[in-house]
Amino acid sequence: MAKSISTGTKTASSSSRNKIGSTRPAITAADIIAEKKGQKFKPLYYVIAFLVPFLLTFVSYICFDVYPFGERSVLTLDLNGQYIYYFEALRNAFWGDGSIFYNWSRNLSGGFMGIIGYYLASPFTFIVMLLPRKMIIESVMIMQMTKVGAAGLTFCIYAQKSKRLKPLQSVMFSTMYAMMAYVVIQLIDPMWIDGPIFLPLIILGVEYLIDDGRKLNYIIPTAIMFVANFYIGFMIAIFIAIYFVYYLFFGTKRKFKSIEEYAKTIGIMGVSTVVVLLCSMFMILPVYNALALGKFDFSVPDYSYKAMFNPIELVPCLLPNQYYSVNVDEGTRFYGRPEIYCGVLTFVLLPLFFMNKKIKTNNKIGYGLMTFALLFSMYVKPINMMWHGGQDPNWLPYRYSFLLSFVLVSMAAEVFSKLDGYKLSPLSVGSSAAVIGILTAIFCKMMKSFNYNESKYKYVAILPYKANMERGSESWEETWLGTIAFGMILAGIYLAGVYLYSHSKTKKAKSAISVVMALFIFFETGYNCYDSFRKIFKEVGNSDKSTYTEILSAPDVVKELKNYDNGFYRAEKTYSRMVNDDLAYGLKGISHSSSVMNAKAITFIEAMGYFTQSFESKYEGCNPVADSILGFKYILDDPARSSGSTQMLDHSYEYRFSTSYKKDKDVPATVDIYENPNALNIGYMANQDILRLSGLGNDNPFNSLNNFLSSMTGNTTDYSAVPLVPKQYYVPFDCTVKYDDTKVYLHDYNNNGTLHDCYEAFAGVDDAVVNVDVTVPKDGNIYMHLGSEMRKTCNVWVAVKGDDGVYRGQKTGTEAYDGYGTYFNTNSSPIVRMGPFNAGDEVEIRLTIPPTDGRYTGSNEYIMVRKNQGFNFYYLDEDAFAEDINKLKERQWNLDMSKTTDRYLVGDVDAQEGEILMTTIPYEPGWKIEIDGEAAENFITETKPEGSDKTVLVNDSKSAEAGAKGEVLVLGTLIGIRLPAGHHTVSMKYTPPGFNFGIFTLILGIAILVLFFIYDKKHNKVLLEVQKAKEIIKSGKADEYLAEIAAQEKAAKKKGKKKSQLIKSKGAIAEESLKKAKDKAEDIAEDAKDAADDVKEKTESISKDALKAIEDAVEVTAAEMKSAEETVEDTVEEAAEEAIEEAAEAAQNATETVKEAVKKPAQNSSNNKNKKKKK
Repeated sequence: MAKSISTGTKTASSSSRNKIGSTRPAITAADIIAEKKGQKFKPLYYVIAFLVPFLLTFVSYICFDVYPFGERSVLTLDLNGQYIYYFEALRNAFWGDGSIFYNWSRNLSGGFMGIIGYYLASPFTFIVMLLPRKMIIESVMIMQMTKVGAAGLTFCIYAQKSKRLKPLQSVMFSTMYAMMAYVVIQLIDPMWIDGPIFLPLIILGVEYLIDDGRKLNYIIPTAIMFVANFYIGFMIAIFIAIYFVYYLFFGTKRKFKSIEEYAKTIGIMGVSTVVVLLCSMFMILPVYNALALGKFDFSVPDYSYKAMFNPIELVPCLLPNQYYSVNVDEGTRFYGRPEIYCGVLTFVLLPLFFMNKKIKTNNKIGYGLMTFALLFSMYVKPINMMWHGGQDPNWLPYRYSFLLSFVLVSMAAEVFSKLDGYKLSPLSVGSSAAVIGILTAIFCKMMKSFNYNESKYKYVAILPYKANMERGSESWEETWLGTIAFGMILAGIYLAGVYLYSHSKTKKAKSAISVVMALFIFFETGYNCYDSFRKIFKEVGNSDKSTYTEILSAPDVVKELKNYDNGFYRAEKTYSRMVNDDLAYGLKGISHSSSVMNAKAITFIEAMGYFTQSFESKYEGCNPVADSILGFKYILDDPARSSGSTQMLDHSYEYRFSTSYKKDKDVPATVDIYENPNALNIGYMANQDILRLSGLGNDNPFNSLNNFLSSMTGNTTDYSAVPLVPKQYYVPFDCTVKYDDTKVYLHDYNNNGTLHDCYEAFAGVDDAVVNVDVTVPKDGNIYMHLGSEMRKTCNVWVAVKGDDGVYRGQKTGTEAYDGYGTYFNTNSSPIVRMGPFNAGDEVEIRLTIPPTDGRYTGSNEYIMVRKNQGFNFYYLDEDAFAEDINKLKERQWNLDMSKTTDRYLVGDVDAQEGEILMTTIPYEPGWKIEIDGEAAENFITETKPEGSDKTVLVNDSKSAEAGAKGEVLVLGTLIGIRLPAGHHTVSMKYTPPGFNFGIFTLILGIAILVLFFIYDKKHNKVLLEVQKAKEIIKSGKADEYLAEIAAQEKAAKKKGKKKSQLIKSKGAIAEESLKKAKDKAEDIAEDAKDAADDVKEKTESISKDALKAIEDAVEVTAAEMKSAEETVEDTVEEAAEEAIEEAAEAAQNATETVKEAVKKPAQNSSNNKNKKKKK
């Protein structure tokens, strides 16, 4: 009988041939034909494997009230604040309104390929690109469900091809895999789900490569994974190395004959991995270069040893309804746990994996070591960090935990595939139940010491319990199922099912049990998905569909602005839904949040007085000087929003027109368009003194702005002074700080050498305030900035002192102070504009210390500012500012809008001696500059300051030479261009660094792939058998071929038995003839004394005859052995080997005896001759 791939059984002949190293391929044409005939509905099961997870996720969304079945959307956490906007920007570029290489809506502008490769490069992104924009949220949901379904499909393929599961069983395990905790929770970050999708195909490719040398099955999915997501691809690359070692030494059924074969396989793997890199380098290089601009230095890693959790806490992580947290507050219950749940059946089968005698010891050892390695990686902080690229994850910890889920489900599938013909003993099932029960009992007993609060305790221990839910002002209760109780009930059901399945004698009974177990799996994983959605909502919330309405109407607003002014300029908004709004609006702005950030650009933006925090910047802290220098020409303002023009727009900005947009559902809102008359172009000629200013610093943005504008206009005369003495545009004035010392106490605080004034509230005080009084020096606005390195949120209130001595708010006219929002919010300290006021007004700025909110119970709140330079108040000298900004407006870079695109800028400019073309484009590699049609020199070089281990960018000495023409670095951040005096045409073109080289390697990689394909098609034995099977099926002779193979194998079985007997009988014949030869040789030796010459001749003749008989026997034995190798079953093979050994030993003994017999008469003859001679 031919080997049946669907059931995992092997014929005896195929087993024995592989065992003793035959050249027979691992899979034959007969195997392939039998598989296709035995699984006529196999494609249908692949469809089911996709549809079941897809529909389970869809039903969970329906139950969760996601639009159009409710008010909620799938937008939550970063998907709500970041990724949806990236999809918007990519969609715009996809349809021609923008560039996939460069984007102007992020932190003054920057490369876009890094964001694409880090977030958007999945092939499933095309779903969002192709569906209408008005249903972009629904298209993201469809993409999510499609990804979950695809994970089920790929694991189903792996389960059937590698684990030899039957189709229905493969659907069971593929559903558990696709609905694992990692996939369900990481719908928040859908780009990471490509890892679980492609991992089964990649691992299947690794197995094929080791088993029979097939390379394309490994190369293609791995290359796609590296392109789809650089970050998860990095983690999978580590796992590939681990799995390769496991499968090479523990998992493969291939018998390696020598070290050379191992070396050859390792070499093929290495070459194939190089091809993977060649094919994916066009995405890897741009992403890597983008991350090098700031992500790699995002945080200072702490590699000190620390245990991440108590190992027993992993018990509930393996059970349904296990969602814990996506937060990473170390030392608290808010730090998430590994997301390793992948079905209770998996948990149940794990102990049986190590008890099943049909699973080889090598496999048990290998899988055990691999599981331990992954668990140990999660447990030890430094190793865990290395999996994340050497950094602590910012939310959503253990981002590689799907790898462990894959291993666990694979082990469970291996167990189930070995249940056919293997009856589980009650002891095995009882042992499995005991292991699960004991671990669960230990966890329940120790649970309260693991920093769980009462709510969390109920969450894991009780079956039905009430959970309090909130949504805005609404609150309600929901009934939830606890992890432990729900999981134990399911564990009992699955243990019973597995036991009954192993004892079932008919296929119908096994199928019935499988169907019942599959239904329980569908219910379990579906409910866990729904439960996770609810718990994610409880922790971080979901955005309602209606809140995205304003973003959907954004293009209409921007269209009217472009109709009014179709030039190249920056624009911003005083209101926002989220910080990344500009990407959806298509505004060339400053507001942006992304892990792929230009750290120097963000630091520069902070120095200009705007809001920044870690990896984002926002249009808060806007002021006339910064807005004008950076070219913010138009500002969109919604006067109905609380943070409208009264707080963010300077009085110098001029109203132009109004338009409307939908803010929420069908609620219309008005947006006013203001123009900044002093806004500069994206480039303008500035005094070359700006190159003498190495940086701005971030201690006081008013000083930074004064230094910046003063240097560009040549008004700073002494650059050796410390500090510099620039022209004053922002002018400081005094303030007085007051506080109630019965509620607040002032003390010094040293933060890494920087001394701070700390205004700390006494314990139990909930109305502590710090008042700052100022007298306005002139009519107009005043500006405030609080300098601090220890920032804690405080509320800002403002009032003006009346003639009666009472402070009143300007807006209300009452004693209620005007609210100016929060300060130090999310660790930021932007400029705050206040006013306008009249000269001489006495203004009080009240800073209130918020009471504790319960999360930091026991700690006091505070306001902390740098000593002697923390409270900074300035006014703008409008005359001085107008004078110098107009100088810069005289010679600007006028872009040719008929040729300019997002990645290509070209225009004319007039330069004077001693000037540079100053642009407000952040520096990053990839820009190619031409001056009057000639490539400009790049004067920017890397250097390592003394005592530092990091390189910095500086301008080389050539940039200062007379007549120098080329690119220079301004303030360590911006691009400048040295130009000789005269009229010039300057162009800039951006190409992602490494992209062109990556395209070359892609072409090279594809060429190598084609060569591999051609070579393997002609030489790989498995692929040759596949082609043979196709031809047989096409000819319509599949049944005849299988019948012929079956008949041959049946005959071979019979023949094998006869030949084993023949081998033994011929061995005995050989032994008998050798014995006779020996006796005869001894007789001849005795007669040799009388007739030496005759004896010698006869002895030689007999010896030849005996030797020939021996050789014939050995030849027969070898021939029979060769035949046996091809046909005899394992048991017959052993008998044959014994007979061969006996025959060979007999032959060797006989040969030695004959030689001795020949040697002895010869010696006697020689002695007789000598005696005759002497006589």
